[in-house]
Parts: sequence; C-alpha cells; structure tokens
Amino acid sequence: MDTHAHLTVPEFAGELPEVLWRAAQANVEAIVCVGVDIPSSREAIEIARRYPGVVATVGVHPNESAGLAPCWLEELRELSRSAGVVAVGEIGLDYYRQRTGHQHQQELFRAQLELAREVGLPVVVHNREADGDLTGILREWVSDLPAAHPRGVLHCFSGDFTLMQEGCALGFYISFAGPITYRNAWRSVQVAAAVPADRLLLETDSPYLAPHPHRGRRNEPAFVRLVAERMAEIRGETLDRVAETTSRNAATLFGLEAFPASQQGR
Repeated sequence: MDTHAHLTVPEFAGELPEVLWRAAQANVEAIVCVGVDIPSSREAIEIARRYPGVVATVGVHPNESAGLAPCWLEELRELSRSAGVVAVGEIGLDYYRQRTGHQHQQELFRAQLELAREVGLPVVVHNREADGDLTGILREWVSDLPAAHPRGVLHCFSGDFTLMQEGCALGFYISFAGPITYRNAWRSVQVAAAVPADRLLLETDSPYLAPHPHRGRRNEPAFVRLVAERMAEIRGETLDRVAETTSRNAATLFGLEAFPASQQGR
C-alpha cells in the first residue's frame, strides 16, 4: 500500500489511469491521495470517488498556507466529512522553505489538529527542520484526545532516533519513502531498522523522491514496491512480511476495514 501520493499534481495529468494500472500490476492494494490545499483536497476526493483502491486526505500544507480565504477552515471541515476521506493532511510545519512565518504555520497546524479531533480522523504530518515545535504541538494535541482517537503518521520520515521514539510514544506511525534507497541515507536506514513493527508504514510521496534506480525522475505509486524491498533488506525480513505488516498498519490507521473490498482495490 502507498500511504502518501500526490495524484492531483500536473505531473500525472492525462496519465492517471495508466499510473493506477501500473500500481495495480505491482500489487499495490490501495493508495492514499493527499491534499495540500483546498483545491487539491477537493480533487483528491474526486479521484477517490472515481477510482477503486484510492482514498483521500484533506488539508492545507504549511507551504500552501499564504493567502487563505477567511472561510478556509469551514471549507476544510465540509470536505473532511466527504465519503472516502480517511485523514486530515498534509499538515504540519516547514521551517526550511520559510514561505510563511513560524507563528502562522503553528496556528494553522493547531487549527487543523483541532478539526481532526472534532471529526475523529487521524492526521498526516509534514515536518521539515521543526522537530521541537512540532513535537510540542503534537504532545498538547494528544494530551486532549480520547484514548481511542487515531493519532496519525509522521510522513516521509527523515528525523533522528529520538524523534522517532517520541512519535511512537505519542501513538504515531512512522512512514518511509524513496530516500531510504539512496546511498547516503545511513541515518534513515538506522532509524528504519529500529521502528517497532506495529508503527511502520511505507509511501512514495509521488511524484517526488523516486527510489533508486529511478532517482531524479517522476515517482509513482508502483514504486512503493522498491521502498518495501529496501525496507525488507534493512530489517532482515521477507518482502511479504514487510508488505503484510505495513499494509495492516495502514488499514488500522486509516480505518480501511470500514471500506468495502472494492475500495481497497482487492
């Protein structure tokens, strides 16, 4: 299962049926199509409606948070209740690109976390060079959640061992993408080897971060198999075991058991 793909981007325009067919040929059972702003969230919902095996998330990415309409949160609330929506995201903090100020990002992040609490959905969290503020905000959010409320996933994880441990302690899943296949990914490899099996997820972050040997080219959901193969090597497990474990974890996080079999692409 590919737990994070941006199928709404221009890179897939006019080719989405072929991209999804290749994913099915690679035995990718389900794909989470991720929204990063209001228009892409609407489009993700439409893609999930049209294509079996695809589900959607809705959210405003920190790098897409400038110039939001005053009604953005109400629009997102409405979208979050749509059929096929399994999470609020991609949300979080990005102190690397600095497209908006830290305080603005934090306010937006908190608002969307509160929305997720309200509608009972997990969150898909983006983090870049914001470990301290991000974990502080997530600690506050988790402290007010009912025990049964799903937490979420730290997607495309590139943090250190300490951040991984803290994320797991807060109830989050840790997801890895194509960078674990790169030669210089020694820190991510060490962290990936240590993630508890019941906290591990896989993704592509398509169309970005294509795994080796496709690095530098357009990524797509079919390539999540290459991420799984590398994860199996890192953890000393079979490919089947990694695929089964991570797919089960994803189904638990996103509540996919509640969807009909056709919605999971089976």
